[in-house]
Amino acid sequence: MSKLSTAEEVNTSILHVLKTTSPPKTYGKEARSFFMLDEEYTNLNHGSFGSVPLAVHEAGEILSRYIERNPDRYIRQEYNAQIDAARAVVADHIGVDRDTCVFVPGVSAGIATVLRNFKWTSQDIIVSTDTIYDTILSIIEEICAGENRPQHSTFALNLPLSHSSILDQFRLHLRLLNAQVHATAGTSAAARGATTAPAGKIVVVIESITSSPGILMPWKDMVKICRAEEAWSVVDAAHSLGQELNTDLKALDPDFWVSNGAKWGYAKRGCAILYVPFRNQDMITSGVLPGLKYASSGLSPTRFVQEFYWTGLIDPVPPISIVFAIKFRQQIGGEVMIQKYCHELALQGGRRMAEIMNTTVLDCHENPGELIANMVNVELPLSSTTRKSFKEIYFLFSEQLLETYKIYATYFLWKDKWWTRVSAQIYNEIEDFEKLANAFLEICGKITESD
Repeated sequence: MSKLSTAEEVNTSILHVLKTTSPPKTYGKEARSFFMLDEEYTNLNHGSFGSVPLAVHEAGEILSRYIERNPDRYIRQEYNAQIDAARAVVADHIGVDRDTCVFVPGVSAGIATVLRNFKWTSQDIIVSTDTIYDTILSIIEEICAGENRPQHSTFALNLPLSHSSILDQFRLHLRLLNAQVHATAGTSAAARGATTAPAGKIVVVIESITSSPGILMPWKDMVKICRAEEAWSVVDAAHSLGQELNTDLKALDPDFWVSNGAKWGYAKRGCAILYVPFRNQDMITSGVLPGLKYASSGLSPTRFVQEFYWTGLIDPVPPISIVFAIKFRQQIGGEVMIQKYCHELALQGGRRMAEIMNTTVLDCHENPGELIANMVNVELPLSSTTRKSFKEIYFLFSEQLLETYKIYATYFLWKDKWWTRVSAQIYNEIEDFEKLANAFLEICGKITESD
């Protein structure tokens, strides 16, 4: 690789790498060449860690080599402008103003940043589903621990449910909580001999697509319900960027929204986006470290944006790689084409796996496919009453799938049944789902025989 000494040379070289990628005639095996996956490995777990396309990786390498030629020059004179450009690309992608978007290391860090910046009282309530991701649940439990801290209310998803049923139950849940916080405020006022007292706030963490099981939620309408019920909406959209179309956040208007560019969006790991509308920015400071305030040329950034520019000795490349990833996705067909292939494969692959294993797909009976984006949940042929512990089964699955069968999809225990969550990506085909089903069938058979 030749030495690139100017930003213009770097940009030209990166554009060349991305533009030399041609769209495949079809996705599936032909698209595997876009990625760096081991030829012997079948990846059906893109939803956990993503996989960086070769072109995006090479573009990042070009930028990284340039940075290391003179880190001071880049970080002090060029980094902020590149971050601004990356924020502009992401903002356009999700339909918002550039200065409402900043980068954070991951979705959990973004959610923690938001929740820890609220001024909490004992009359407040944080709401989450019973499918909430473990790290987010830990953040909520930490905030709620101790005296004069908020309460935690769990909205149970008795899946499978239709979107309309989820919305009806969610609306009722918030209305009951609203009645509770207003009744508590009235009791507090009476105890002090006052006529009124401020009611506690309700802050709802909404998953756009839950993790385990991987369920597409009616989150856009849930945001509307939050607004109608005077509750704050904090959207955990970890799986949305690259898996959902038509995310016009300006029209949807959540109070906060955080998504991962490195799961489905093809960016390098360490790239997540925190969206905070202007009305809420005064309450938010960086949850990592206050940003180091290097002087910037040109227009001065807002305080909110400045907080998130530089929060320590981190790799500058991952957040900027979202620009490379979005261009790459355009080169290989664009969002609509990618989503259509992955969604249809998830539906077909899930049905085929359930047929092979003689089990079921976790889906809405009234409206099949409503709960499925590009991840599908399939029941495993393994009884929850097996004598082996959860830990034993968990690591047995891991070892067998990765080492023996050279394939992987995540698995979990849900409502006393074992399930697998299978991700459909452009490099997958129906044969991959069949291979996974047969692997699980054999592994579960061995576990059952050994009981």
